[in-house]
Amino acid sequence: MTTTGPPMPPPTPMTPPTDAGAIPPKPSSWPMVIGVIATILGSLAVLGGCFGLVSSLFLDQFMSLVPQGEAAEMTSALDGLKPALIISGALTMVLAIVLLIGGIGLLRRRAWGRSTCLTWAGLKMVLVVGNSVLSYIVQQAQFQAMAEDPNMAGNMPGFLPALMQAMGAVGLVIGLIWGWALPIFMLIWFSRRKIKAEVAQWGRPANAPG
Repeated sequence: MTTTGPPMPPPTPMTPPTDAGAIPPKPSSWPMVIGVIATILGSLAVLGGCFGLVSSLFLDQFMSLVPQGEAAEMTSALDGLKPALIISGALTMVLAIVLLIGGIGLLRRRAWGRSTCLTWAGLKMVLVVGNSVLSYIVQQAQFQAMAEDPNMAGNMPGFLPALMQAMGAVGLVIGLIWGWALPIFMLIWFSRRKIKAEVAQWGRPANAPG
């Protein structure tokens, strides 16, 4: 004699899980912003460095376009500064390329982008000082040549030499402030603990230990 139990309930159909899991955090936007700025400024600085280097190499040809009397005074004033101008243009172009590479690294979220930008910032601050002082010396040499030119000295007001020196000093200070703005920002930004921790994760697998 066989006994039958209560009927078995129908099998429960398999249902997909309703938990979507943890939502990955939204990528930060600062690498794109700073990367674009560094790339644009680096590209423009490369062009500016090329122009400065070419103009320094062909300074004599450019001075030939100036009237003969003024050209002699200007050439003699800048002749001794020509090597410094060439070196300045070359260094400016090299550092511009470094900034461009650093910007590309930030856009691609590569950890070497941060170190490249920091290297550029430190070297750029030193170069800004040298370029600002060199620009001041060039301006003063040009003003002195103008003051010693008999064709111009007679028509020059007495206060003009002092005014030109003051303008050169103000230009030196403004050049330092302007040239240091982006390097100081990058040094401060990339030294933040949060930014360093984020950059350290770039290029790592998502499940890699932090």
